[in-house]
Amino acid sequence: MKLNYLSRPVILFLTTLVSTAGLGIFFTLRNLLSKYNEYLLRKQLLRPSLIRQSSTILKNACREIIIPKGKNGFSRIIIPKPNLDQYAADKYLYKNLYIEEKLLGKNVKRLGINSRFLSQISIIWRILIPKFRCKNTYLLLSQCFFLIVRTWLSLLIAKLDGQIVKNLIGGNGRKFSRDMIYWLLIAFPASYTNAAIKYLTNRLSLSFRTNLTRYIHDMYLDKVMAYYKISLNSTEIENIDQYITNDVTKFCDSICGLFSSMGKPFIDLIFFSVYLRDNLGTGAIIGIFANYFVTATLLKRATPPFGKLTTKRTHLEGQYFNDHLNLMTNCEEIGFYKGSVIEKSKLNDKFHKLMDHIGKEINISFSYAVLEDYILKYTWSAWGYIFAGLPVFLDEIWPKGAKVEKTSKDSEKHNMRQFIINKRLMLSLADAGSRLMYSIKDISELTGHTERVFSLLTNLHRVHSPRFNFGSKFGPNDIRGTIQNNYLEGIRFENTPIIVPSEDGSEGEVLIQDLNFQIKHNKNMLILGSNGSGKTSIARILAGLWPLYRGLISKPNDDDIFYLPQKTYFTTGNLRDQIIYPYTYEEMLEMGHNDDYLFHILREVKLDYLLKREGNFNVVKDWKDIFSGGEKQRVSIARVLFKNPKMVILDESTNAVSTDVEDYLFELLQRKKITFITLSHRPLLMKYHDFILELKEGNSWRFHDLTSEENLKSIDNEIIDIQNKLSQVEKWESRKIDIEKYLDGEFDDIELDSSIQLPTNSILAH
Repeated sequence: MKLNYLSRPVILFLTTLVSTAGLGIFFTLRNLLSKYNEYLLRKQLLRPSLIRQSSTILKNACREIIIPKGKNGFSRIIIPKPNLDQYAADKYLYKNLYIEEKLLGKNVKRLGINSRFLSQISIIWRILIPKFRCKNTYLLLSQCFFLIVRTWLSLLIAKLDGQIVKNLIGGNGRKFSRDMIYWLLIAFPASYTNAAIKYLTNRLSLSFRTNLTRYIHDMYLDKVMAYYKISLNSTEIENIDQYITNDVTKFCDSICGLFSSMGKPFIDLIFFSVYLRDNLGTGAIIGIFANYFVTATLLKRATPPFGKLTTKRTHLEGQYFNDHLNLMTNCEEIGFYKGSVIEKSKLNDKFHKLMDHIGKEINISFSYAVLEDYILKYTWSAWGYIFAGLPVFLDEIWPKGAKVEKTSKDSEKHNMRQFIINKRLMLSLADAGSRLMYSIKDISELTGHTERVFSLLTNLHRVHSPRFNFGSKFGPNDIRGTIQNNYLEGIRFENTPIIVPSEDGSEGEVLIQDLNFQIKHNKNMLILGSNGSGKTSIARILAGLWPLYRGLISKPNDDDIFYLPQKTYFTTGNLRDQIIYPYTYEEMLEMGHNDDYLFHILREVKLDYLLKREGNFNVVKDWKDIFSGGEKQRVSIARVLFKNPKMVILDESTNAVSTDVEDYLFELLQRKKITFITLSHRPLLMKYHDFILELKEGNSWRFHDLTSEENLKSIDNEIIDIQNKLSQVEKWESRKIDIEKYLDGEFDDIELDSSIQLPTNSILAH
């Protein structure tokens, strides 16, 4: 047995071996260099890794994320600066597509089943691969390269397979052993190629998901507060967390899997068709592709709407997941209410809807799977045998002549070798065609994922538009109010109605009629009203969460106003993070503060015992469950002291603390010269404020100065009236005893004492 060292199997084996070794050396050196850089960086950072925050803004505006790695190590990830110009330019792509579909209306379906899908993919593709020279382009090109290599290897293996069968029938042991060695050698690059395709598919999917998620996060979590406003835009986005996490992942996995599932069959069709044309003739190839065309047309018409089914299933899964999340978040409240039975019924209802839909999908897929399997597996295999046997039967019917004399045995070996090669290639060609047909279902499912991701991106761009209408049916021109920022005189409302944003826009529910008032710095105001009167809605308009449909609002810069909502929010992190929220540790250091300053703040809000109880500032816990109601509100005041704004909006921010602590906190804010506007339903808080805005029933209101001479006189008169009533307490008690004796029959009659001023609602007063 003699091996040809210049044969293709040997060269491919050695090439794969050398390239694998080269790649291994390259990645080893890169890892060593990365570890050395991490060592140098860790040496530069003197503070403990527990204190170091996970995110830092670099000088070039990029974000550095530090991820723990091992016991004491970490790895760095650099996120480029968001390209705001790109977002501003991209919004016209989504807007123009929406306008085109609106103009075409029903004619969109007539343009083709995938016209909308292709338009959506072409727009999202700009996010997945923003420019030609980028990492994703190289991954995609590498994947295409290995797909071509795999097809070429399949062609070599088919020829080698035919040669092995020929030697086996001919009884040539030496050539058979040689070909088996070639087979084992070529198996290594073939296995390497298959693994490389899977690896590149997964890496490309991860890279696509990274680009798309960063794009969404940049628009979802910014100063526009899209995470709040997007729920006001329309009802088509429900459970947005599922869109960002689950749907984006499925979309990236689906589109990258489609590259592999369609790329390999498409390349196989080209390579194998060219080779088989020489053996079978042009007519056979035309017949094969005619079969493909007829099959594709048949399956296309018989394919159920998998895209719509996938979209609905994802929506139902989101509802079911959201109900479970709601149960976990509010388990204590549900436990107090003994609400297990009703929550169980709600979960069962959502679960049964999901199961019914999945059952419907299974039933619809069954009949299609029968037709698909019969045509693609058995019918195409039968055609493969027929076309593979054509050369053998044609030689018998129309012999080419006796130019070369062959024995019957040689003819059998030649025909067997040619049949095995043709059969293998035909079956591979049939398999390639069947995988392309199977991809029709994959494309239909990808259509559903693309629809949801594109809907998310479209709504994010709508929220970012300067003409965002908050879902009003009257369009952006319905919002005609003016907000004046950087107002140095305090806060001013002029003819400003408080309207709940809805589809009805400015004609929606009016909570408060035209507000007119002004307060200056160092003057505190109490907004007093019952629940649902619109107190918090005023803060929402000031913060930019709700639109201003009419009127004028003048206010300081947003950095000079701090808002404390009714429910204190606690972020994931250590005790320090709760106090300095929404700032990071690096930003705290840049302000010139340290942990001693934080301890001073805790002592000022009477929370200095937390360090002794919890241990230190670096302890990480689920703080919303650790702190009591009063501690949560005092932590909120600590955040105010850390930021030290010119003005703070307090929305029921002291109703969980005792009266003495409440007095102390308001006096503390006054000492710090922080102007505060308090939203509350308790009139007792008037003593801390200079103005009061009283919200009454019927959308009316009353604004008055508590420090004016008129109000002071009314307060003095009320005090005198109360003192007069208190002076008659002894007479009332004596009179009460006489009345009880009269009712018990001890007195026959009782005289009315005119010296006692009875309350107006007393029976004896009438």
